[in-house]
Amino acid sequence: MNDLNNQYSSSSDANSDSKTTEDALVLILDLSPTAWSSGVTPKPEDPNHKIYLHNLYSVVVDFLKSFGYMSVRNKCCMIGTNNAGSKIIYEGSIYKDWLPSCFSGIDAQSKCVETTITAMWNEIVDLVSKGLTNSESDSNLTSAISMGCLYLNRITKSKAGFGRKIIIFDVSSRENYKSQYIGLMNIAFTALKQNITINTLALGQPSRILEQLSTITNAKYLDLSKIFQSDVETSNIEQSLSQLISFWLLPSEEVGEILSTKLSFEFGNTAICYCHYKTVEVSYLCPCCFAVYCSEVDDKGKYRMVCMVCSSRLTRKLLKQKLSSEADFTHN
Repeated sequence: MNDLNNQYSSSSDANSDSKTTEDALVLILDLSPTAWSSGVTPKPEDPNHKIYLHNLYSVVVDFLKSFGYMSVRNKCCMIGTNNAGSKIIYEGSIYKDWLPSCFSGIDAQSKCVETTITAMWNEIVDLVSKGLTNSESDSNLTSAISMGCLYLNRITKSKAGFGRKIIIFDVSSRENYKSQYIGLMNIAFTALKQNITINTLALGQPSRILEQLSTITNAKYLDLSKIFQSDVETSNIEQSLSQLISFWLLPSEEVGEILSTKLSFEFGNTAICYCHYKTVEVSYLCPCCFAVYCSEVDDKGKYRMVCMVCSSRLTRKLLKQKLSSEADFTHN
């Protein structure tokens, strides 16, 4: 009988180890002062309905409360990013810090929840204020996603939790993040190897680069300009956003695969060249670091001999009908 009990307990432990439940996620808030100073317009043809920073924060608070009610073990890391840098705004157990207790000490717990939410809002406002010094530059999204991946990897290695999902609330324009293209692509393939998805909610103009991040990691890219079709959805923006992210982003990745949720519109990935940061249909790749170039010649009209990113020598065709004295081997 004891042998049977031992066998049952060992098999149940093995099953519990093989079926790890997702109990952690990462939220990244794009706190660009330029975008939030006048509000973000989901539909360019309807500038009267805008999303302001307090609207987004209310949606995020409701989203995390719903995530906390799913399990007492659920935890979250919220990261704010803009041109001033990236900062962890919150990290901890949602059930403990965000949800009022139904047992004794309700007033004390409610005060604790209010204190946590207020402190996070102050951190957000402070980071936005710091970004006013150089508001025209891009948000440091590369460092923010790296911090998110490190957080998920740390709690997994320490067996403090398990998470596979990063959610970006993006307010960038179409031209943003081109200077971070190589770094973002490297992060995307690293996240794919770690089985981490990088989901994006585009509150403003859609970003082709973030589309690629979501596509590479088998994640979801939600473009509000294509999702919000009626005036009713934009008139009550907080309720519409809460319903949207609750359906698409609240379920775990495992449950999402079972639900087979698919977007009703398709995206097209376009490469961004490293030499000029412009979109290209036909590109040239470095075989070592996969840097994208729009042309095989540089701005001086000379063939590229060395990669600008990794300094690897690029292969060239054989020089024909030229003497060695006439060939140009310079790479400057």
